[in-house]
Amino acid sequence: MAEKKEEGFGIKFPLLKQSDGKPSVSFTMLIICFSIVMIWLLLSIFEGFGSVKIRQFDFPGVTLFLSSFFGLYFGRRWTDLKKEINDKPTEG
Repeated sequence: MAEKKEEGFGIKFPLLKQSDGKPSVSFTMLIICFSIVMIWLLLSIFEGFGSVKIRQFDFPGVTLFLSSFFGLYFGRRWTDLKKEINDKPTEG
């Protein structure tokens, strides 16, 4: 009997789908990071809850944090678009 080899990574992780319907790691990471930043922004309104102190919201740090993930996501989208354009047969 031949063994059936699974394709892909060993760990299954639920991925969000882009507008084209394909699952995307970069889109999933972008949404998770954006959600973390929004939760931090909302929690930083308060100084803390009981003994738990919340760090003040850091705009330069958040800009650096999010820009890397936005760059990853939109760079990936641009690369996919360029590949689709180059793979189309030319007329003439």
